[in-house]
Amino acid sequence: MKYVSRFVVCLFTLSILMGIGSGSDNTYAAAAPVQESANPGGVPAKIAFTRNQQLWMLDAANPKAVPKQVTRSGNVEVIGWSYDGEYLLYKNRGKQDANEFSYLWVVQADGSNPRQVDPRPVQGTPKWSPHEHTIAYLTGNPPDQMMVTLATVRAKQQVRTRQLPFSPEAADIAWSPDGKSLYVSLPAAKDRPIQLNKVSVLNGIITEMYRLGGPPKVEEGIYPYLADGITLSPDGRYVAYFERVTSASLSADGLPIKLFDFTTSAAPKVIGAGLAYPEWLAWSPDSKRLAIVDGTGREATANKHVVLIDPATGSKLFDSKEAGLVDTQPVWSQGKNSVLYFARGRENRDWLGNYDPNRLLVPDQRIWAYYGIGKPVPVTRDQGKTADLYANPSPTNQFLLFLRLYQTEHGSVFVKTLGKGTETELIKDVNGEAGYYGNYLPEWVKVYWMEEK
Repeated sequence: MKYVSRFVVCLFTLSILMGIGSGSDNTYAAAAPVQESANPGGVPAKIAFTRNQQLWMLDAANPKAVPKQVTRSGNVEVIGWSYDGEYLLYKNRGKQDANEFSYLWVVQADGSNPRQVDPRPVQGTPKWSPHEHTIAYLTGNPPDQMMVTLATVRAKQQVRTRQLPFSPEAADIAWSPDGKSLYVSLPAAKDRPIQLNKVSVLNGIITEMYRLGGPPKVEEGIYPYLADGITLSPDGRYVAYFERVTSASLSADGLPIKLFDFTTSAAPKVIGAGLAYPEWLAWSPDSKRLAIVDGTGREATANKHVVLIDPATGSKLFDSKEAGLVDTQPVWSQGKNSVLYFARGRENRDWLGNYDPNRLLVPDQRIWAYYGIGKPVPVTRDQGKTADLYANPSPTNQFLLFLRLYQTEHGSVFVKTLGKGTETELIKDVNGEAGYYGNYLPEWVKVYWMEEK
């Protein structure tokens, strides 16, 4: 397992190599054919996943469909689906080495016509517009030559790219809920505080400027300098983020989690401390609750628990903390009566310095649900020789897709019809890396839910 950070603080140490990522002749030897699981059909989902570092896709609604291999070279990271499920975005490194640079690709939902979006390497995680086939991402040389780039995918896979005429110090980006603006995070500097700018995607003009605190004391050497992992509430009123400091070692062990209300002049609130993974910040669909993973220490397998925050007050509504258990990966269902799901298992630090890919990092990890009252309850069940993660509920809470691990780096996608006991294996031999200290990021599986009947 590679202990590789995905965040800007580590990107600052890299140099940029120009070229075409997937255009290299680095092709991995074909693995033995997989005896695919029987597809029952009727699961209204398009599923993208990695197998042997390559991109595969499945239309789970079609009982005649089988997993389709899309790429045959490089090392793929699945980014996610467009708002309407028409396109899938992914990154591809030309080599297995994690220090190689990644290039952005898009493919149609049926796995056809993969196309490179930009010949330049991309930094961080690109973001789909919530309403259009437009992608926002960062290109350039970190830390002070990072440009915000927009790419629009058009008919026949034509891609148009343009750079916003904006500060070359962009460090993180997020779309506004209406898709008309981007929020761009700029690092602090002498006499300049951490800054978050709202920028029009039409012309790159700054329409709002937010200062998150005061200017840093740069003479101290270590100081807060960046709002990282910026995650907006669905109604656009709030933003949650991690306040990164100028020490990579301190940042790796946990950062203040802060919440800012755009409608007031009040200073950002500290609502917790945790690892700087925006995937671990989850807003409820009504914007009235924010789930975070609280707890410090760089290992994701211990001292982590899910906390629900009331954004209006910054106070706790629920804390999942229980002795001996570790909770991560919060996600909400999107229906009217939204449910909070998360992964829970037994704390484990024994693998540190003793990594064995045949042993699970979080033994007997299962998907749990919190319904807003009482205590959370387990949703998936199995013997202790497996571990479940990547909960992905359908919008109406009819189905739950999840990954069941048999080894640290190998598992299968399962589907569970909620309210019933049956768990069905849908895709075999899904694999990837366990990530930085067991965070299982980037995710191996991305799902687009179609309309449920």
